[in-house]
Amino acid sequence: MNTFIAVIGILSALLFFYLLKFKASNKQTNRMNRPKWSKYIPYKDEEKKAKSEDADFPDK
Repeated sequence: MNTFIAVIGILSALLFFYLLKFKASNKQTNRMNRPKWSKYIPYKDEEKKAKSEDADFPDK
């Protein structure tokens, strides 16, 4: 049973790396109604801004 799981894992990894070479077309990537992922996933620049705003407390 462990051999079967290992074979499935190796095949999955090979399939994953094979599919990485394909890129989405311009029609898919440059569309007007793209989802705004920044609402759901914070990006590094926004995290730095949030951290700098939280650090504005005066020292006593």
